[in-house]
Amino acid sequence: MKKLLYRKPLYVILFMGAIISIMAIIVSCKHGIDIADYTNTGGFVIGRETCNTNDTEDYWLVDLTYYPNTPQYGDTLVLGGITYTNVVKVKGLDQRLKKIGMKVSFDFKTVTTNKVETMGCNVTNPKTYKLKELFIINQGEIR
Repeated sequence: MKKLLYRKPLYVILFMGAIISIMAIIVSCKHGIDIADYTNTGGFVIGRETCNTNDTEDYWLVDLTYYPNTPQYGDTLVLGGITYTNVVKVKGLDQRLKKIGMKVSFDFKTVTTNKVETMGCNVTNPKTYKLKELFIINQGEIR
């Protein structure tokens, strides 16, 4: 009879511990799933504008057709006799990615709704393109 009396408090303690653990899990999961507040896309570096004597200030041209079914963010551009269909320009492209043909991935929040015309060039015979601008949050090489 004494053994049964000792087991009852032990079961109550174990039961209460289980309830507290379950409650802790429920409370910690209350926040739900975080949804990214940015978009990811991939493309190919196809060229660069030449506008500034400091070429780190120039835009780079990227054709966003790496992934199938990519939304139409950019515009059509004929460059070197090749027609590209989803081209944007970007600033701040990482030095390692500044190679024609490089496959790149971008996280971004914003693409301009209107085409951006580069102004204030300080080189002779600048080469600029009127395209939408994509504002990079994160970037990397696609391998």
